[in-house]
Amino acid sequence: MAWRSGCLLVVFLLLVGGCATNRFSSFHHLAVTPECAAQLQSWRDRTSDAGTLDAQDWSPPGFSYLRVDRFLASYSFSGLSPDQQREWLQRAHRKAVDAWWLETQGKGDGHGAQVVELEVCGRAAIERLLDHPELWPELDRAKVVPDSYSTAARVIGLYPLIAPLVRWRAAGVMGEIMARFGGELPPEPWRFYRPAGGLAALEGGPWPRSSLGIPVLTPDQREALFRKYAPVYAIATHSQHDVPGRPGRGLDGRLRFLPEPVVYTQLAWTRWHGEVLPQLVFTLWFSARPADGAVDIYAGAFDGLVWRVTLGGDGAPLVYDVVHPCGCYHQWLPVEGRVSVKAGVGVNREPFWLLPPARPVDGAPTLYLGAGHHQLLAVVFGSSPARAVEYHLRDYRRLRGMSYAGGRLFGGDGLVAGTERQERFLLWPTGVVSAGGMRQWGHHAVAFVGRVHLDDPDLLERYFLPALPATAP
Repeated sequence: MAWRSGCLLVVFLLLVGGCATNRFSSFHHLAVTPECAAQLQSWRDRTSDAGTLDAQDWSPPGFSYLRVDRFLASYSFSGLSPDQQREWLQRAHRKAVDAWWLETQGKGDGHGAQVVELEVCGRAAIERLLDHPELWPELDRAKVVPDSYSTAARVIGLYPLIAPLVRWRAAGVMGEIMARFGGELPPEPWRFYRPAGGLAALEGGPWPRSSLGIPVLTPDQREALFRKYAPVYAIATHSQHDVPGRPGRGLDGRLRFLPEPVVYTQLAWTRWHGEVLPQLVFTLWFSARPADGAVDIYAGAFDGLVWRVTLGGDGAPLVYDVVHPCGCYHQWLPVEGRVSVKAGVGVNREPFWLLPPARPVDGAPTLYLGAGHHQLLAVVFGSSPARAVEYHLRDYRRLRGMSYAGGRLFGGDGLVAGTERQERFLLWPTGVVSAGGMRQWGHHAVAFVGRVHLDDPDLLERYFLPALPATAP
């Protein structure tokens, strides 16, 4: 009996501590020469051993010279035209090359030369893939991004029996959060942060599109979009944990935080009724969520807020959504007159939480965040604080490689080690790995009931329809 108990304990600890899918497992290499296969395998082995793998994108088994996110993986490669296939492969290879360069940071110049060799191997493999359609079905199978849920945890945790209880508890927690939204703001010591610099000249949509239907934006256009829609943050500031900054990790493995007015940005894509739309993602970080009392299962190192703006084909906001970097507290804020909720969608029950619609305003709002818990209290359009600290926009890629403190923020499992919350001991039967812990883009499981990811390319279509045009009375 003792050995059985020990085995169960080991299994339990593995599930609770985090057992995210190994996104870079060893596999055969297709469409490459033996020399290139050896180089690709050597790179993977060394980066895995060194703990420098960048886990943001999925490396399809057998095609390690490609990496894909959920949006890119949503295309059926076999069903694309030749031009579309070439574009798809080029985008997937570019993601791999970007990840390789991030993985070299802190390794020395010699590894940079190897990345160049890997890039040559990848370009040659793309040409072979295009000439060998018998490999396309294998690529279609391999490119499917694993979800961020542990099926084993759900089986062992009797998920079907636990789910109703989780849904009930989520209704209580989210109900309290949403009840505070839009109410009278308390007389806090509010500190305002606004984006540095003025608005850039910006031409709205429609934009030209690639063969895959993806909007083609120049670097200047991307920058202008982020500057136009970067929100003002109004933060109730009670302690150092309410001051934004840069998360990092030292060479000793310990977490570091540098207070600095900075917000990290990235451009994502989503599908919307036959059209590909851009999404502007803004991520703000705090040093911690401090404990509210002697026992607080939500407290721990690092916290933050992810604000996402989905633009319609005309370049104007369609819907906003907000979540914490743990994937927790996901809420939607549709723009009035732009979208409507689908019939049959369970509103304000796990996993779909809907805030009152926002007015269609051309510009960015002010986001009011509470002290300590950093929950969204209000979204106000058309206001501009007289005095505010200016913050700078930084590319999210800066978080993916070596941090300013010398170590790497994200692990090979896409999690931020050291940010674990006690709530994970209660929520592990939901399959969410290390519930409450901070995680990298591409790893945000945002539902405790069902399986939902923040970057699911069909997420908008699951919940919303285009709003019908207003009719004259």
